Amino acid sequence: MLKRNILFIAFVFIPSVLTVALPGHCQTADAAFAQLKLELEKEGASSEFINATESSVRKMIKFSAPAAGIKTVLMDLWNEGVKGRALKNAVTAVAELVASGDNVLEAAKIASAAAHKAEAEGLSGFSVGMRVKKAVQDRKAYLKVSEKQ
Repeated sequence: MLKRNILFIAFVFIPSVLTVALPGHCQTADAAFAQLKLELEKEGASSEFINATESSVRKMIKFSAPAAGIKTVLMDLWNEGVKGRALKNAVTAVAELVASGDNVLEAAKIASAAAHKAEAEGLSGFSVGMRVKKAVQDRKAYLKVSEKQ
């Protein structure tokens, strides 16, 4: 009987208490994405824009990136008129850095700076994407080295 009570407490009661005590940490990725989607739509972002970024946004949510930071990055891209392949590449680059442990806003700055620098040098399309990819790889290497120290 005592063993059953201990198992009940361990498997039912404790998780219930943690769910109530830590609501921000128990929110599912689906609920977080749905909330973020509503906020983006209220700000004027199109459904095509949101759909194009969904998989990378979900990845960032999975790695505990704050929704406010993700929203800031996406609204900056929306306001700059980034779309199509450039949009997907930018958000994918940010998500890759977030998955490596970087801050979402810092990751966005790195990806954006690399893209702007490449464009200023007269590059476009695939070449800009490769510059962003290189910047992401360099940042990931830096994060890995700084993590060991």
